[in-house]
Amino acid sequence: MSPDASSKKGLKLGKRKSQGPLPPGVERRRRLRQERRQERLIQLWRLVFFLLTATGLSWLLLTLGWNLRSASQIQISGSQRMDENVVVKAAGLSFPQSLLSLEPGEIESKLMQELPVQEVSVQRRLLPPGLDIQLVERRPIAAASRMGPKGIERGMVDREAQWMPMDMAKRGEKPASAVKVEGWISNRRAVIARILQQRDLLGRPLKTIVVEPAGGVSLRIEMLGLIYLGSNEALLDQQFKTIAQLTQSLPPNLRGTFNEGLDLSDPSQPELKLRPAPKPTTPAKVSNR
Repeated sequence: MSPDASSKKGLKLGKRKSQGPLPPGVERRRRLRQERRQERLIQLWRLVFFLLTATGLSWLLLTLGWNLRSASQIQISGSQRMDENVVVKAAGLSFPQSLLSLEPGEIESKLMQELPVQEVSVQRRLLPPGLDIQLVERRPIAAASRMGPKGIERGMVDREAQWMPMDMAKRGEKPASAVKVEGWISNRRAVIARILQQRDLLGRPLKTIVVEPAGGVSLRIEMLGLIYLGSNEALLDQQFKTIAQLTQSLPPNLRGTFNEGLDLSDPSQPELKLRPAPKPTTPAKVSNR
């Protein structure tokens, strides 16, 4: 036999040996690798399925579950006069609307501008979906007027003398007093507030608080008539005491309609302006004809 023929025969025997069964250890490792590969593939599909399912459920919950569909989902506390419909109109809400798209801060700002309230708190409620709105009302104390761009504007003021437009004030309570504020201006708000808060200490009923454009303040009291206080806020307490003393000591013939005014701009030296005495009427001459 030639050397070439013997080498070919050796190659054929080697191929037959390589195609035979693998050793038990190698075969076991190969099966384990295949099983691990299949397990990872199954876990990957499970993760993809879970993510798709969670995304779909979240979308359904956001679009269908956490929605405001009517005013009945809004809970109002702190006010018996302003119900859900009033709040919805003032806040400019429309239905249906996604609960998560609402900005509580924007709703609070709108309600502060449109309603007679001094504090507003808005919170989203997820279960059950809705809005929780807490209001602290501003209670009007007196009717008021001021000069606006189009002329005289009428409204009301609260205990802190904050201006309340008439359309806003009508949504709340009626004024707690019969006092009127004429010529309200923002830079005299603190003075007006102090007078309103201490109005019961001024003797007989306080009728009107008159504010001049320059800042001077006058009071019209039923018993004493017109009292000019001036613009010095630091003198208010002393002026209040002087008014209380004059209410008790001023003779009846010098009160109210019998005088033109009382100047208390310097409360240590009150100045009473009397009306001129009426002229006596002369009888008409009778003709002899």
